[in-house]
Amino acid sequence: MKLLELVAEAADKFSRNGLVLNINEDELVIVGDLHGDIETLEQILKRWNKKILFLGDYVDRGTHGVEVLETALGLYLEGRAYMLRGNHESAIMNKEEGFLDELCLLKQMPNCLEIYRNIENMFAKMPLAAVVNGSIFAVHGGIPLREPSMEPAPIEDLRRASDLAMPADPIAWQALWNDPCECETYRPSPRGFGIWLFGRRPTEAFLKREGLRRIVRGHLYVESGYAVHLGVVHTVFSSKAGPYKHARPKVALLSGGAMSIIDIYTGEEVAEVRL
Repeated sequence: MKLLELVAEAADKFSRNGLVLNINEDELVIVGDLHGDIETLEQILKRWNKKILFLGDYVDRGTHGVEVLETALGLYLEGRAYMLRGNHESAIMNKEEGFLDELCLLKQMPNCLEIYRNIENMFAKMPLAAVVNGSIFAVHGGIPLREPSMEPAPIEDLRRASDLAMPADPIAWQALWNDPCECETYRPSPRGFGIWLFGRRPTEAFLKREGLRRIVRGHLYVESGYAVHLGVVHTVFSSKAGPYKHARPKVALLSGGAMSIIDIYTGEEVAEVRL
């Protein structure tokens, strides 16, 4: 299937499935940022023949965003993967961080601007988060905070989010951009205006209200491929493309009531978390 056909079919499926997924799988491989790293994605597919949940950031910075996107969309349309949106699934990033140049300059794709516009339209329809097996909140960035109260927004706010192209909706924006911090409440993020660092109290309040136990997210470059924040927020990073050549990419494997953190290239389990 050609790229434009994949994009059109996926956009339709994304629209029908909603902005927050409910996922129930006995086994699931959770993949963090790939950023055009087709080699690592191929290694994941070689090592695990299981359903995949992608946490977003398929493109930009690496040089094989098209191949990563085509592969992920193919898996999604075959029912072998779930796809969430990352902060790089947005025109404001793709114009500056490499994906538009990959389409038009590096790969010199015919009708590259038409392809780009169709992809951006699809990105605006992608899910923002997922609840996995009734215990995990999966998201690219983190917990969104309601301003001005700065209380954690309920998941229902994400289901109702609108104006998603950039996205301009502040709850959707924060879900893609926020990060955890080792703090009690919250802080402004160095990433920019309208982005927040969320601490222990919002995290505990969010998980308690939603009846969940842990948050699994991407978004943050971690050279080791994995980090834990506040005891319950788990960051998975899965790329060694472009500026991330020194990374040791990981996935999170859900199986048998546990989450194992596994090195993609060596297969070594580096951590296990009971769920």
